[in-house]
Amino acid sequence: MVGVDYAILIVTLVTILFLGLAGKKKHDTLEDFFLGSRNLNWLKIGASLFATNFSASALVGITGAAYLTGIAIYNYEWIGILALIFMAIVLYKMLLGSGVFTISEYLKKRYDHRVTIFYSIFMIFMIIFIDLAGALYVGGLILSSLIPSLSVSNVILLAVIFSGVYVLAGGLAAISRTDSLQFLIIIAGSITVAYFSFASIRLLDDFQAGLPPESFSLIRSLDDRAVPWPGLITGIPILCAYFWFANQNMLQWGLSAKSLRDAQFGLIFTGFLKLSVFFILVIPGVFAAVLFPGIAEPDRVYLILLTELLPAGALGLAMTGLVAALLSNTDSSLHAATTIFTLDLVRRRKPNLNDKQLIFISRTFTLVIMIVSAFWAREIDKFDTLFEYVQSTLSYSIAPLVTVYVGGIFLNALRQTQLFFHYLSVLPAH
Repeated sequence: MVGVDYAILIVTLVTILFLGLAGKKKHDTLEDFFLGSRNLNWLKIGASLFATNFSASALVGITGAAYLTGIAIYNYEWIGILALIFMAIVLYKMLLGSGVFTISEYLKKRYDHRVTIFYSIFMIFMIIFIDLAGALYVGGLILSSLIPSLSVSNVILLAVIFSGVYVLAGGLAAISRTDSLQFLIIIAGSITVAYFSFASIRLLDDFQAGLPPESFSLIRSLDDRAVPWPGLITGIPILCAYFWFANQNMLQWGLSAKSLRDAQFGLIFTGFLKLSVFFILVIPGVFAAVLFPGIAEPDRVYLILLTELLPAGALGLAMTGLVAALLSNTDSSLHAATTIFTLDLVRRRKPNLNDKQLIFISRTFTLVIMIVSAFWAREIDKFDTLFEYVQSTLSYSIAPLVTVYVGGIFLNALRQTQLFFHYLSVLPAH
């Protein structure tokens, strides 16, 4: 990295912080702080959803997985698009009509308190140890390699503090303002990496000859190590259902919409943007398998693309995109976890607390989450790849949860109770 790269990064960080703090105002109500006064339009919802989904973990994890296995990793994206469409057409009509802040609050209307408490604790755990820790690990891994004066721990700490400042100050409205810029930076940075990756492949025939035929297939054999075809019917749809239907980190954006139409259009816009992932993440990862064969650590593929292919200036733009992806996921995850803790756990135990007291508790718990996630992020290094860490953790825990969640929407009370006890019985086996 040279001076122009650092200049691009510094200007971007200053702008993000300014946007996060510029609209700071008194937050007198829970709707103001936790859902941005329920006043977001479809463009802001779509941009924030994409920026949150398109995290640093996605940049590194998907590229590394494509390097190892080819384009089959894109199955997670196109099935996710179908989930977004279903969410827009079916589920948000029920969620917005109920006026809830969280999914746990909605489930309380269908189940008793056991389900809501269990679901809330589970979601806080998943957000901290999957969403937050994964993004922080990636940021520390890549940025410490690009900036030798910073260690992995330094980067993790700086990212948590930086995003935490405007989350604590402005709540979801502040996050939405920063995400609107971060969304554009992520797209620009990713296109930059993709462009130089494409430019490095001179002949398509030579490229195809350098990889096994299955690298170019979305549908794989039963014994495929990455995505065997039954996973397209069972495993991936369940993971996508969790991510889009049940994860407060994503659902909070639709719940903050000023109308049902804005929520629906925001989801469709996000789905449209996700089509680009094939070209700006998956294909560069596959290209890297030809350009740089034999990389022992797939999580470093994205870093190698940056350092080996990009000239000065372009490197700064791509690195800034990575930083924006890191911050957008971190701020949304912090806010989602503290929303669940405050409104679903604290408010239930202490219903007499007023809005200002609950917001204060929320800010205090945000500080706790920042500390815990920063410490745990270092533990991810013990897994072979980031994608393996994320998918293995999700696969062992969310299938029964999704069953209970969907059942709570469509089934009667008796069946819901049966589903809850079924979840408790099968979770230890997972």
